Amino acid sequence: MPPTAELLLPTETDEKVLERTCARCEMTTTWIPRGKEKVPANWITKNGQAYCLACRRELAVDDALADMGEDAPAVRAKVRSQAVVEFEIRRDPDRRDGDIARAARCSVMAVSKARKRLGIKRAA
Repeated sequence: MPPTAELLLPTETDEKVLERTCARCEMTTTWIPRGKEKVPANWITKNGQAYCLACRRELAVDDALADMGEDAPAVRAKVRSQAVVEFEIRRDPDRRDGDIARAARCSVMAVSKARKRLGIKRAA
């Protein structure tokens, strides 16, 4: 490498860098926009607040558990697991069941059952 070559460290860039903080967990992320996106990949803006993917999963679980009341812990755990699987299916219905199962930390069979329950098939 010539001694006059200008080197940029991995954290340095000449491009515009955006920053966003999750309204729920307060995690901050930075990214280089590749288009007109206002939030990074897998984030959403809801009611003017930005939410990361982990918090989006937790919000889906909170919504599912809100109607339950004080059921047994085993029932709540099952509902929680189903809510995460359903969230992942709705988030990207064309993803393979194995990938969804890995993200939701469940079996592929649980994803298949949830797809049938929701009536959402994977595009071929």
